[in-house]
Amino acid sequence: IAKGNSMVCLVNSNLDILIKPFKINHKKGELNYLLEKIKGHENITVVMESTSIYHLPIEKYFKDFNYKVVVLNPLIVKQNTGTLRKTKTDKIDCIRIAKIYLFLDPEYFEKVDEYITLNPLSRQYFSLDEGLVRLKNRYKQLIQVVFPEFEEVFEDEEIYNDIALNFIHDFPHPEYFYTKRTNYLSNVLCKYNGTTQAFRFKNKASKLKTLAYDSIWYVPKDSYEVHNLVQVVELIIENKNKISSIKSNMIDALKDTELFKIISSFPQIGQFQTVLLLAELGDIRRFKSYQSLIAFCGLDSITIQSGSSINVHGSISKTGNKYARKTLFNISWSIIKIASHCNKNHPILIFFRKKQSESKHYYTCLCACSTKILRILYAMCTNNKTYIIK
Repeated sequence: IAKGNSMVCLVNSNLDILIKPFKINHKKGELNYLLEKIKGHENITVVMESTSIYHLPIEKYFKDFNYKVVVLNPLIVKQNTGTLRKTKTDKIDCIRIAKIYLFLDPEYFEKVDEYITLNPLSRQYFSLDEGLVRLKNRYKQLIQVVFPEFEEVFEDEEIYNDIALNFIHDFPHPEYFYTKRTNYLSNVLCKYNGTTQAFRFKNKASKLKTLAYDSIWYVPKDSYEVHNLVQVVELIIENKNKISSIKSNMIDALKDTELFKIISSFPQIGQFQTVLLLAELGDIRRFKSYQSLIAFCGLDSITIQSGSSINVHGSISKTGNKYARKTLFNISWSIIKIASHCNKNHPILIFFRKKQSESKHYYTCLCACSTKILRILYAMCTNNKTYIIK
């Protein structure tokens, strides 16, 4: 399957070609013509390789006509069509995909994975999160142009919280403070915080007025830069709300499942990190070994051998699921950060310190921790055991 067209063929269980490979466009007329061609054959299974988003309409089309549809992971196709020959054409790939389906274990294709169904939500989260990072960078740039003193009042990460965002949205420029009393500003901050204790924000309000009078701002309050700042704030708030909704939906969908309870029992792995991992990896019990799981995440090391020279300490392959790998790195980082303050005996922290003592680079240590977490989680899930804190 490619963008807008596909190569199609029909073979039987003995790999005899009943209809030679030919190309069709993704149009109703041509797909209906294909249905007419295969009408006389019974027990047809439609097998296709997952190609980003291009296979999705074709998958739905055949399912609407009650055909059994199997979508193969490209990694499985690659692993099972390895050859020293350089010949590769769409026609040959058709036959190879059929061969893979016919000769792999049928049980593999029959399993319904309740966890992987949340993968679209997971990918949407990662997309929105990446967009949020870009918006935050733009937000900081515009603040430096319009009213840089905001960062003296809302320090560090506080500049991104809801109070700061809503306040800057309504008062984006120093001139807005000239006609406002300190009590009024503190009441506004109080309202955004959802409390009635305005006195808690009086110092901030007073500081803002002082800084506004002392600011040598670059642009007037009716400039495009101020308008852009307000617009970016609105986009950040919208993105944050969408991300929050996705988090809630994913947790609600999986919180009562077996693997969620097992993985979330591991110390310092949060609920959302658990559902992200499950949405990207699916039911990890389907892997034959933890080595396969590690390879699926692209955390397996590359071994390069030529003659008597062999590199057994290569970098990770990065050929697997990059979103699962990113989630695991974030889990490793958060465990090390939290455990170093409140749980010195955490096994991952101990393992991290051990790798550091071997003069490993920080990111190499994080990578090793991610692999160890995967091994532990795989053992917990395959043995149906929650983590027991000793």
